[in-house]
Parts: sequence; C-alpha cells; structure tokens
Amino acid sequence: MGHQVNFYATPTDILELERRIGLLEPRIILHSESPTSQPRIVPSLGVMDGSHRWLSYYLVRDGDLERVVTRHVPAQKYWVIDVSSSPVVEFRGCYFDGKILRLGRVYYVDGDYGADDAWVEKSESFRTWAKKVLRTTKKALKKRGPDYIGEDALAWLEREQGELDDEFSKLRKKKAQTPL
Repeated sequence: MGHQVNFYATPTDILELERRIGLLEPRIILHSESPTSQPRIVPSLGVMDGSHRWLSYYLVRDGDLERVVTRHVPAQKYWVIDVSSSPVVEFRGCYFDGKILRLGRVYYVDGDYGADDAWVEKSESFRTWAKKVLRTTKKALKKRGPDYIGEDALAWLEREQGELDDEFSKLRKKKAQTPL
C-alpha cells in the first residue's frame, strides 16, 4: 500500500522541510538517477544543475542505504531506484519559476510482491520512520484543500498573485466530468 502527501512549496519551504525531516534520524538524500548501479548521494533537496533545479529525490535512513535496489534503464543509460522494493521515501519537489508553482509529493510504499507473488512488508522500523516523514511534512506545511502548502509559497501566492498548477487535479476533474 502506498502513502503520500501532496504539497506546494518554494525552494525556501523545501529547505525548511529538509531540515525538519533531518531531525527525525540520520538520513541520506539520493538523486533519482545514477550513472552507475550505486545510488547517487547528493547533499540536499536543493541541488542545482546550472539554472535547473533537480526535483526528484529519495530519502533513505543511513542504515538502509545498502538495501536500496537500483535497476538499469538502457535506453537512458542510467540507473534508477526501485521504490517498490527499496526502503526509501520518494521526494518530488515542486517546479517553481516565479510565475507558476507545481505540486510536489512525499511518497512511500509499505512493501512489494516478492518472486513468488506473495506480499513482502518492508521493515517495521522503515515504515515507522516513513510515517514520521509524512507526518513531519504535514506539520511543516499548512493544509490547503486536499493538499498542503508552505509558508513561503503562501506569501508568494498572495504577494505575486502567482498560480498553483496541479496537473493531477486537472486530470481528476476532467475524469470526473467525463460521462461513462
């Protein structure tokens, strides 16, 4: 079963959220892609590649790093983290260009189906930590409809009359309006 929190957050909000999550217990931040089968460790959730901000990361507890499973994507010539079988929390940041702020999320799954198609739970310690990550995310942000929003994002929204762009809500609304 998967669990998630959707949110709107500026880079300032993301760094504050990173700080709060870091207080839970030692954790490592991984980029979603790696040039080798070893997960790519990065220093923060705010990595920039020139003017481009990376948005896709995974959080893993220090002691779980060796349990992270990667798989090769030959067409792209890189390795990705297998979120289903790895003890990781997916962290997708929010695209923000000063005019539009897109939805991000924190997500994890409790387990995966093993080789014999039997459900295999991830460790209790991982699931407890992952729940705390989601709870910390909710506490650090303010509830806004079905989602959450950071303080800096709220201030930006009011100050600049910015636009929140939620591709998923648009799809849900469109699907709900489509006759069967």
